[in-house]
Amino acid sequence: MRSLPEPARRLFLTLCCIREDDLCDYVVGDADDELAVLSEHGLIEIQDGRLSLHPGAVEAGRAMADLVDSRFHVADQLAAIEDQQGRHDRALAFKGEALGLAYAAGDPHEISKQHHDYAVLLGRVDTGSPRVLAHYFASAAIAVRADAPTLGGEIEMLAMFAFAFGLPERMSLNDDICALAEEVEGVRLWDLLERLPQRVPDDLSQLITRAMERAQETMRDWSPLMTAVVLQAEGDVQYAAQLAAELAGLEQNPGAVQVVHVFRRVLAGERGPELLHGLGMLPFGMVSKVLATLRERAGS
Repeated sequence: MRSLPEPARRLFLTLCCIREDDLCDYVVGDADDELAVLSEHGLIEIQDGRLSLHPGAVEAGRAMADLVDSRFHVADQLAAIEDQQGRHDRALAFKGEALGLAYAAGDPHEISKQHHDYAVLLGRVDTGSPRVLAHYFASAAIAVRADAPTLGGEIEMLAMFAFAFGLPERMSLNDDICALAEEVEGVRLWDLLERLPQRVPDDLSQLITRAMERAQETMRDWSPLMTAVVLQAEGDVQYAAQLAAELAGLEQNPGAVQVVHVFRRVLAGERGPELLHGLGMLPFGMVSKVLATLRERAGS
């Protein structure tokens, strides 16, 4: 077992933690090489598209998975697999375990990353909630004090949240961020932030300021398109050809396909809240603002 290459060993530990009845349902993804190594070592068997584990090796694998670092990687991988399968509650449970184990290991950069990933998964089932915001802020606050290279990306996520859902008028690091983040077992955010150096005064306020500035930039960037959608949805077809061309151009970007599809539904007359279901933060913000403007201009 210990002679296995690390990627194959981690994959086997992951497989050992999956219920036997569920094994055939999992898409491991980009793991053909690791599966081949496990098969060569006699640890797994793949027959007629079904994956099974060698009984003797399973016991040894599960014993190794009790180690903290292995448990972390197993939980992290299981969270990703469950998310791929659309079982978001189970993905959150595994990601929460990974987050707690990251605290046990103590690397601030990894802890920041795990808070970010937890916020993303939580956003799938609890869109725009204070808990989602708390984990994004936790990730950013740790990144500030740990001087992590991911800080710019974390501010971008806070900005997208602010653009989509807004931010509370007042936020307390202890009550609004740490308390909510520490609902996850093993998370000790306040203690961690107390140990890390505070590089700038009142770093929470500075994070909010930078996030709001970026959110305002996003609003300016997308306002012309949103205005064009509103006007045409109300019956003004003066710029219909230009709007059609812009939507067609945007559609070439995989990240914009979702919002283009929903805007076309709006232009076809749809106005219901189901238009917002399953949208990421940027498209959610854009579509919700268009719908709110249409309601306001219609006097409803």
